[in-house]
Amino acid sequence: MTEKQHYSTATEAADRFMQGYNCGQAVFTTFAERYGLTKEQAMRISAAFGGGIGRQRQTCGAVLALSVLAGLEYGNESPEDKARMLESFSAIREMSEAFKAEYGSIVCGEIMGFPGFEKADGPAQHQPIPEYYKAKPCAMKVKLAAEIFERMLEKREATEK
Repeated sequence: MTEKQHYSTATEAADRFMQGYNCGQAVFTTFAERYGLTKEQAMRISAAFGGGIGRQRQTCGAVLALSVLAGLEYGNESPEDKARMLESFSAIREMSEAFKAEYGSIVCGEIMGFPGFEKADGPAQHQPIPEYYKAKPCAMKVKLAAEIFERMLEKREATEK
């Protein structure tokens, strides 16, 4: 996948957030077709992810979407298939760490610095927010999550060759 394709998919996810999708929906619906899901199904599956699990400000909705995508891409279909289960666990840990490396946390309240949460710190917290995203800065987190998933897919495709 080219850099332009990365940009387009990530931008599509960010644009969905700007259109009113919650953070989890914006990431998840961008990739739903890959797994045979309709946009409507994807919207409903990821509806409660926004605001860090139903606005509880816990795990970032974009990261929750990555968890479901990891399950769809790598997950086991039976309890006996421990190798695939572990593969999905490994994938979400890797993607979570990549997100955390940029934002200092995967917890919505920490990333956003909400009262009652210790403010997270990471390199992305110090980057200027483009004017277009200033009204909805979570679009940048959604964009990063989509980029992380794209990189994970590329890595998988490269190892399967």
